[in-house]
Amino acid sequence: MRAVAPPRPGVVLSRRRFLQAAAAGGTTLALSRYLSMAAWAASPVGADDGILVVITMAGGNDTLNTVVPYGSATYYGVRGGAAVPAGQVLAIDSQVGLHPSLARLKRRYDAGQVAIVQGVGYPGADMSHFSSMATWMSASLEANPTTGWLGRYADGLDAGDLRSVMVGTSTPLHLVGARTAGISLPVDLGSSFGGDRSDTSDARMYDALSTLGAGASGLGPWGDAFTASGRSSLEVVGEVAGVYAPALPDGSLASQLTVAARLINANVGVRVLGAELGSFDTHTNELATHADLLGQLDAALDAFWTALDARWAGAVTVVTFSEFGRRVEPNDSGGFDHGTAGTMLVMGPEVRGGLHGAAPSLVDLDEDGNLIHSVDFRSVYAELLDSWLAADSAQILGAAFAPLGLLAARPHSAAATGADMLWGTGGRTAPSGAPSPPPHGAGGYCLVTAGGTVVNYDHAGAFGGARPAQPVVGAAGTPSGQGCWLVCRDGSVEAFGDAGFHGSLAGMRLNAPIVAMAATASGNGYWLLGADGGVFSFGDATFFGSTGNLRLDRPVVAMAAAPGGQGYWFAASDGGIFAFGPGARFFGSTGGMRLDQPVVSMAATATGQGYWLVARDGGIFAFGDARFHGSTGGMRLARPIVDLLVTPSGQGYWLVANDGGIFSFGDATYQGSLGGSPPAEGVVAIFA
Repeated sequence: MRAVAPPRPGVVLSRRRFLQAAAAGGTTLALSRYLSMAAWAASPVGADDGILVVITMAGGNDTLNTVVPYGSATYYGVRGGAAVPAGQVLAIDSQVGLHPSLARLKRRYDAGQVAIVQGVGYPGADMSHFSSMATWMSASLEANPTTGWLGRYADGLDAGDLRSVMVGTSTPLHLVGARTAGISLPVDLGSSFGGDRSDTSDARMYDALSTLGAGASGLGPWGDAFTASGRSSLEVVGEVAGVYAPALPDGSLASQLTVAARLINANVGVRVLGAELGSFDTHTNELATHADLLGQLDAALDAFWTALDARWAGAVTVVTFSEFGRRVEPNDSGGFDHGTAGTMLVMGPEVRGGLHGAAPSLVDLDEDGNLIHSVDFRSVYAELLDSWLAADSAQILGAAFAPLGLLAARPHSAAATGADMLWGTGGRTAPSGAPSPPPHGAGGYCLVTAGGTVVNYDHAGAFGGARPAQPVVGAAGTPSGQGCWLVCRDGSVEAFGDAGFHGSLAGMRLNAPIVAMAATASGNGYWLLGADGGVFSFGDATFFGSTGNLRLDRPVVAMAAAPGGQGYWFAASDGGIFAFGPGARFFGSTGGMRLDQPVVSMAATATGQGYWLVARDGGIFAFGDARFHGSTGGMRLARPIVDLLVTPSGQGYWLVANDGGIFSFGDATYQGSLGGSPPAEGVVAIFA
């Protein structure tokens, strides 16, 4: 651990705020991360990474007085004095327009930077604040959800305290995942903690907290984890100190979004930010209250885009949501009771501006007299996940939802350049000593059947297969592309082409069958992996550790070698990751997630700073600097996925199914498949 530096200018953390931040920042989750592996700082945002800002319009925003159907006689006939006067509406077309408090938003709409999604809702809405908000935040119709849609997204990112941030006093459900949770950062950090050395009590407390976690606590592993988590909280404050200068006046939405913009400008790795405005629960005196709230929203959005460095604009999309709309008819108090369908706003330079979805009918209402939704809100989420955050929405949302065409372009940043670029592709800088990338999109692949047949598709080498007594379970190619090894269930190894034979387990009595193999970078050795996590090393392959003597909850199914041969990872069927050796860091796992299908294979990035997992249904989970390029997670496959192969550039991958069908993503090019004539024994592996 490095020594903790004195507080930097601008760090303003009171003792009370520190304790609040430690609790709101997910100390318990941080503790679990430290118990499994170290919590690493988030890497900077890359030039083609999307950033999403989510604004909660809490309380139930009245859609009919936000996007006003001023061309409808029914609207004025039903709402009477609680309607927005037609002469004040900011007309979009002859039928609808924006509330007069949204003048700055209207200018952005006219510039094509605002998509208005009408008639948004979900089936079976019960109009309770609590359950409706839980539904919107979790993107699940099940009762009592425990994770949020963006929390599950963040579970798939490399670890980092600042990946998702709520600017406020607590972390909402939509930022809570199965293994991670967003942290909350206040608009004002309060009085100085540790900055004033004349306050001896504060100075002693700061010094004590700063040194905790730097070494063993003397309290055992739980104590070490807890003190390290607290120290991490102090370090987070140091990372974001500059965000709070100059100080902001209050906790308004404008101040929240200014903090959000400053965090993006600082490029501390944040990908998702949250803010909240409310309450829109306008049961009484709506016209005045609603006009004030929409005015705050209008001013806050303007403050955000003003504070945001223009170079980041193309990387940012802002979306609003509210747990429900309000009824068509006013109540006796000049307000509106809980309703159903509402409106979402999606904003940014890369959105496809205009009206999306159908405006709900004011005449054709449901049995309770409420608006009928035409757009499932999860369709909006799905498009933001797939097209903006480069995630697999079907995996995160549990089903596939048709996109609405809300985005006109992919994210791009002019700020994440130079040192933040990975070989000009928008990722992070390769670590010192990392190998140079191979030519973009080069190479073909070979498929291997359980019977030992090797089928070559535009690959450099041409070599035969085996007819082993035991089924083949894994394969690896040589660095030259002129040879390969096949490994069987009993640990016997067959070598072809320029692949040297370095030993096998044939004839040995194994505690568990062999399930995978990985070759060293030199091609002069390989590891074999058992289903119990036992590792066997041959040639120049170094043994770094195993789980062979542990009792695992799930069997081990896949293995990947770290670049340079300085370690390896293997994955269990639940996506739990085991990392061994100095070159194999832990970047995350799906071990705490409920998967639709078990994990079947994995692959590491060329830098060794990330890896992919693939499930039986072709769902992809990307960790570290591994990028998501697509998946078959939302498709109905004829046969299960069995293996994954990454392209030489790392900018794509192939998935192979048990029948030899090939699915290509990113810069992976389709070279052919066995899908039309599947082998009886089934395909088990793909290699290059």
